[in-house]
Amino acid sequence: MLPIVRIIILGVGWPVLIGGSIYLFLKGREVYSMVKGSLIGKVTKALVITMIVEMYCLGIVCTAYMIKYLEAAYLVFPVFLIWFILFVWSLKTINDAKNEAKKIASGQ
Repeated sequence: MLPIVRIIILGVGWPVLIGGSIYLFLKGREVYSMVKGSLIGKVTKALVITMIVEMYCLGIVCTAYMIKYLEAAYLVFPVFLIWFILFVWSLKTINDAKNEAKKIASGQ
């Protein structure tokens, strides 16, 4: 069962990580370009850079750990789920920031 869990984590995790980081970068850049001098722009930039660095660090460490120790899948699976929830939350935050930036840019 553990090899299957490891394959699922790696098979789902890396494509989501790569696709998600591209999406996060593009949306973050869009928000930042709208309000680059404001606090929203600075927070968005920090959020995007931090999330991308953290995601890849976590992905590399978890992948290496699961390759070295098959039992690591028990530990990595809950970490992966928590990461995924936080990642979705970050995407929602970026979209909310984009909407707020549109309001600021239009003068409302």
